[in-house]
Amino acid sequence: MIARSRGSSASSPLAIDPTMRYNCYLYCRAVAPPDSMTEEARMGRFLNPGNGGFRMIIKPETYVDKTGIIGYLNTWIDSDSRFVCVSRARRFGKTVAAQTIQAYYDNSCDSHDLFALYQIARDPSYEVHINKYDVIGLDVQSFFQFSQDQETFVERLAMAVRDEVCEKWSSIDGLGKMTLADAITTVHMKTGAKFVFVIDEWDAVFRYYPEDDELQKKWIHFLRDMFKQAAMNPCVSLVYMTGILPVKKYKTQSSLNQFREFSMLRPLVLEKYVGFLPAEVDALCEKFDMDRAEATEWYDGYMLPHEHHVYNPCSVAQAMTYRSYGSYWTKTDTFESLLDYINTDLDGVYQDVMSMIGGERIGIDTNSYDNSFTAPRCKDDCFTLLAHIGYLAYDEETSQVFIPNEEVRMAFRGALKMCSWPESIKPYQRSQKFIEAICAEDCTTVARMVEETHQYMTSVLSYNNENALACVVSVLCFYAENLYHVIREFPTGKGFADIVLLPKKRVREPAIVIELKFNKDVKAAIDQIHDNQYPGRLKDFYGDLILVGISYDKKKAHDCAIERIERERG
Repeated sequence: MIARSRGSSASSPLAIDPTMRYNCYLYCRAVAPPDSMTEEARMGRFLNPGNGGFRMIIKPETYVDKTGIIGYLNTWIDSDSRFVCVSRARRFGKTVAAQTIQAYYDNSCDSHDLFALYQIARDPSYEVHINKYDVIGLDVQSFFQFSQDQETFVERLAMAVRDEVCEKWSSIDGLGKMTLADAITTVHMKTGAKFVFVIDEWDAVFRYYPEDDELQKKWIHFLRDMFKQAAMNPCVSLVYMTGILPVKKYKTQSSLNQFREFSMLRPLVLEKYVGFLPAEVDALCEKFDMDRAEATEWYDGYMLPHEHHVYNPCSVAQAMTYRSYGSYWTKTDTFESLLDYINTDLDGVYQDVMSMIGGERIGIDTNSYDNSFTAPRCKDDCFTLLAHIGYLAYDEETSQVFIPNEEVRMAFRGALKMCSWPESIKPYQRSQKFIEAICAEDCTTVARMVEETHQYMTSVLSYNNENALACVVSVLCFYAENLYHVIREFPTGKGFADIVLLPKKRVREPAIVIELKFNKDVKAAIDQIHDNQYPGRLKDFYGDLILVGISYDKKKAHDCAIERIERERG
């Protein structure tokens, strides 16, 4: 929160609109208790920013308590583990965590009333560290985006923070002539002050200027000088950095090697703070009277080793707020990145994306990725980056990536339609023809389209595999997902139907059951649908029920049978 201008002028890149500054000041006074006025007056933009941000975070009814992360940080204070980098996908709660941490440690305010009802208040370390440190909070993205001269960004940021240090400790001579690091060490030597650094969007430089090696070098060197020189060690109690990417592997990869990494791919002990856990989503759905199954379909699927999976927190919160499930998170600027990566078709990216839309998982090697936003060198780099930004989920046990949920699948389908190369137009058009052929009971066209797609998408080694065929048919149902819920291994009657297309709410289309067979007569697929009583499970759906059997043999010939069960219109 900004309480005053720190002497910036109207022409300065750091200038703040006076009206906005005044409104922030009034808000600060409105939410703060009367006895904290003096404390609020001491708050700065960078040094001791206060707890106003956290006050706003906890106001919405959708707030989920993640303050338990502070308990872990408290165990690492003043130890070799005090350098922490937590990377998360866009809008996965990075800034929320940063402002929570700032509010807890900041000694310019009293935050007891804010944290009293939350997890951290029950931690044995709670009273030991609350409001005991001078906090330097850096929102790098905001500062970087509003800077007029990007090339001097590092110098001006350091100067702005140093000026606030000089203002608070104005009795110490000469601070204004020192570097930021030297000013902080001098303050520590003369006063004993201990510092907690909270750096939000640390990787903004790499994301906005991926090819500017000189600017990136300046930023890495600034961080190295702040946190690796011996003189700073006694001053720094904790450094919490967060961004989309893990710490940059710059050149020798040793510039910031003291940081402990907690990423989307390997969250380790902080995995429960990546997103919303199933129990937390259950509570929100009950509170807002929202369908739990739909929440899972739309926003679940990010794999974690021990918690198993988490939900996208931003999208869940917005769905509850607006009482409507849909795509929220994917409407961000990272969509352009997704489009670029698919357009390259590097090492067969396009075909693998199509397979993942169909429900397949793709094995990758994450070790070669250099934690940058430069053009990926191989498919592994491309998919690793997409996992970091949240467009893919990663299963560490199998080293596989996959599309986690309907929200992300929609983003991929949208990207495929917008890709610039001619092949990208085909999936949507072919899928539309495929569904039309099923509804028209055109067995010949259905069999031919499955065979063509099967040959295109599937390697020789996995061709004779029913799961591969299921993936192919799921891809051909691409168009149908505008009208249907496409479900693989759907429990019906006495078994599981391979693929079922269930009409969405207010959609007046027939339900479709698809059974797949290898090296068997296609009639066997239709017979299985009847024998296992699959239609009985779908009796409540509007309109006709279409049964589809698809088979293929060792000669890779495909066959199709279609049966329509007509039902009375209600």
